[in-house]
Amino acid sequence: MAAAGTGPLAIIAGAGRLPAEIAAELSLRGVPFAVLPLKGVADADFSAFACYPVGMLDPNGVLEQLGRLQARAVILAGAVHRPGIGMVMAGWQAVRHREEIRRVVQGGDDNLLRGVVAFLEEHGFPVLGVRDVAPRLMAGAGPLGRHTPGPDDLADIACGHRALLAMGPSDIGQGVVVAQRRILAVEAAEGTDNMIRRVATLRRAGLVGRLQRCGRPVVSERAGGVLVKAAKPGQDFRVDLPAVGPRTVRLARRAGLSGIAVEAGAVLVVDRKATLKAADDAGLFIVGMPA
Repeated sequence: MAAAGTGPLAIIAGAGRLPAEIAAELSLRGVPFAVLPLKGVADADFSAFACYPVGMLDPNGVLEQLGRLQARAVILAGAVHRPGIGMVMAGWQAVRHREEIRRVVQGGDDNLLRGVVAFLEEHGFPVLGVRDVAPRLMAGAGPLGRHTPGPDDLADIACGHRALLAMGPSDIGQGVVVAQRRILAVEAAEGTDNMIRRVATLRRAGLVGRLQRCGRPVVSERAGGVLVKAAKPGQDFRVDLPAVGPRTVRLARRAGLSGIAVEAGAVLVVDRKATLKAADDAGLFIVGMPA
């Protein structure tokens, strides 16, 4: 089998802007790298970089290309829609036992990615995370845009951070929405975007103000609240990187939130320029909070 060498970093690129952002950051720093776009999946422009397309369902082909490059490490970046188990079986049977493939594929997206990481590392190619190779793409501490949180927002951020720390050992989720120091929503299997959509639905239906304590509303109907997002304890940043981007901002605005707070150094800001412009234009703050 091929083994890692002293050559470039290899970016195995899925869909979205993130792989190209990593490539641009590495290029700016003068770090040698090559891009391996997944055929039919990657959709960014990599024409300015050394580029070697590979098939997602051709693991031997991926290993051969990594060997030819003498890649010293691999970065997995970008979105990939999970193929059907039959397609995975057909492509991976040459390098994996059938039942092993079935267990990995049926275990969920995170399990599938961990299986890919294990496969690459078993063949001598260490897998790194975005914050290992491009830490400047992660959120920094303090306000990231023009707007800053007020005293009520800071109280909501502290409440949300405490909630995430308490839920962390149970592996519940990476985000909560807080308003007036009350938890409106907790991220579960549906992900951050759908959690924010739930808050918007509750507000449109007039249900937020019906939350009662001793006969009085716990949370008023007025707009406000904060999305708080952080890493889970022991999170594997190679396969499950918390992130916010322009869509997060748009959804937060529709849900009537005041802003977004993310854990500095642990949450990726995708398409930073567009994300911060969207927040500035919407009057929302984005702030990096210490761990």
